[in-house]
Order: sequence, then structure tokens, then C-alpha cells
Amino acid sequence: MTNIDSPAETERWIETTTGPVHLREIGDRTGPPLLFVHGALVDSHLWDGVAERAAAMGYRCLLPTLPLGSHSRPMRPGADLDPPALADLLAEIVAAHNLERVTVVGNDTGGALSQILAARHPELVQTLVLTSCDAYEQFPPPSLRAFFALGRAPGVLALSGQLTRSRRVRALVIPRLLSHRRPPDAVVSGWTRPLRDRAVRRDTRAFFAGIDSTHTLAAARQLRQRRGPTLLIWGSDDRVFATELGRRLASDIPGARLVVLDDCAAFVPLDAPDRVAELVHGLLTSTGAPD
Repeated sequence: MTNIDSPAETERWIETTTGPVHLREIGDRTGPPLLFVHGALVDSHLWDGVAERAAAMGYRCLLPTLPLGSHSRPMRPGADLDPPALADLLAEIVAAHNLERVTVVGNDTGGALSQILAARHPELVQTLVLTSCDAYEQFPPPSLRAFFALGRAPGVLALSGQLTRSRRVRALVIPRLLSHRRPPDAVVSGWTRPLRDRAVRRDTRAFFAGIDSTHTLAAARQLRQRRGPTLLIWGSDDRVFATELGRRLASDIPGARLVVLDDCAAFVPLDAPDRVAELVHGLLTSTGAPD
């Protein structure tokens, strides 16, 4: 997605208790580890701009594609895909790399999963970075509740997968509501193609069915006891996740700092990759990055 020079990328599949997870890795394998968590109906390429810049700074960037609707291999039939189970899947990915502590960077639904991960596995999350995301009773956010409800209806995801065969339709998939800087068509095509697979659609419906604010409210209660560094990055033009959510999290999580970036919508990693990478680096160099 960017032309910045960065260390070579590797990719592989990890077999987990939930099913196969595709993982890309960029950067120095001896560098401080950053785990990037994407949201619904996108994959790890959401984070390319940020991860490439962070890798050039010496970080080890782990970019899994979670079973949130844009994964190319289905999970095991009957796998638990509710948010706590997905947070446990992230913990399993960390354990697979023999890492004791990581910096977790989440966006959108991935920000909610990051909160749940930090609440359920506080020993793993040394530093928490949340960019515009679900929180508290807004999981899903009000503007997208109808969308997630519709996505659980039979045939809707299949129709979406067929319609997005068209480049013209794909151009409408990421509206200005989500991002001011639309990603390349090849990336959007990779996000929409998996919905043509029946088993992937099964996983996606299961994931949609598990989204519930009880999970984020429970995580918020636990995060009031958090001791590690926390950074919140919100877009000034975010019409999906109100800035008030970021302010509320900043007031509830001890020591948390909120930064609001101009000319950014909900997909902050797409709109301001340089700034996000700089803010993460600044936080880690001031507090000490996890080994």
C-alpha cells in the first residue's frame, strides 16, 4: 500500500485451536513486538502503512488475519468465534511466537478485541494502543447495528460476495464515512473475495452473532485496573466512533492519553499511517518497549 522501504515481509499459516490463521511478519525479529488487530470485513492489510513504517524503525510487526469475514481459509466447524474466544485466539498467536509481552494496536472491531484481550490476558499486553474503535455499549456502534443484523440473515453475505466482483461496486465499499484515503482496489478485492466461500460466510455469521456490548462493558470494567501504558488515537472526522468514546476510555483507563488526528475518519491506519507509527514509537521510547 506504500512505497516506503522496509525489511522483507514473511508470511505463513499458524494452526490454532480455532483453525488456520494467516500471519504476515514485517521487521526485525529481534525488535520490540507489535501485534496489529484489524476489524470486521477487512484483513491485516489495513495496517500495511503503519506496519511498514514501524518495521523501518526497528519493530517486529505481527499482522494476523482473524476470522472476521475477510479470511481466506475457514475455521473449524463449530469453532467459537465470539469476542472473548477471538481475544483468546490473539493470546494463542502471541504464545505461538514465544513472546511474554507485546504492544497491541487495534482499530474498529479489532480495537474492541484488543480491549478484551487486555482485560482477559493483562500479563500479555504491556502497551495498548487503540485507534477509533468500538467500546462500552457501542459494540457494534449505532450507525452499523442494522448492517451487522442484516449480515446475519441468510443470503446477504453471499449476495455481497457476488456484487463485489464488480470493480465499480468495490469502489463503494470503503466510503468517506470510514476513510478519507481509499485503499487500492487490489486490497479491497482481497477483503471482499472470501465472502464467496460458503464456509467463510458461516464463520462471518457466527462472528456477527457474537458481537454484543456485554463484552466491551466487561472489558472496560477490567481496564480500570490497567497498569501498562495506553494510547488512544481518534480521527477528528470519525462519524462511526464518536470522539466521546475515546475521551471516556481515556478517563477510565489509568494514565491513558488521547490524541485526536485531523482529517481522519474511522480507519485511522489508512488515513494517517505516518502519524500513527510516530505516536506508537513515541509512546514506546518514552515508556520502554516490551522485549
